[in-house]
Amino acid sequence: MKMAAREMNLLGITLAVVWLAATYWFMEPKFAEWSDFAEQREELEERLNMANRLLDSRETVEERLAEFSEGLPVFPAGRRADSELLPALERLASQQGLVLMRRETDAEREAGDLYETTITCQWEGDLDALVKFLYAQQSQGMVSDIRQLTVQPMGGQGQDGRLRGTFAMDHAYRRASGGVDNQPEAAALAAVEGAQP
Repeated sequence: MKMAAREMNLLGITLAVVWLAATYWFMEPKFAEWSDFAEQREELEERLNMANRLLDSRETVEERLAEFSEGLPVFPAGRRADSELLPALERLASQQGLVLMRRETDAEREAGDLYETTITCQWEGDLDALVKFLYAQQSQGMVSDIRQLTVQPMGGQGQDGRLRGTFAMDHAYRRASGGVDNQPEAAALAAVEGAQP
């Protein structure tokens, strides 16, 4: 059987189409995988660029952190900071006409050389006293910050204009070096230095 040139061309085109379809069917999962790899590569490049920007700004951040930490109060190691923070907070509130009804102190949190504790208080007073207290607290700089504040009117006769509520105030501070809190860090540093040849 002899095939004409036209039939040979049709057969060649049909085989080419079948071969291309089989190749696409076989390679389709690989195309999706390559697309995922491309997306992951872009994401990693973005993260790398962000990390490089952070590294480039490290010196500035360290300078700002050192400046910030110099303005923080320093408490002796092994001594509760709230023993000094609570009376100072009560003095500030009473100077502004705000009455602190109940005070609770959370556990101390450590972040490197910096420490933080939260004091939650129930208070009573008028709006003027509250505004003066908040202004006086804000004037202290970065030492303390009110994270949560609730205000509601007091009910009952003779309580017109009186308010009550709660606030949670975070206090930042440092610890004096060479104390109880620094002993594990010093022991770890000595162990590392002793292990070096």
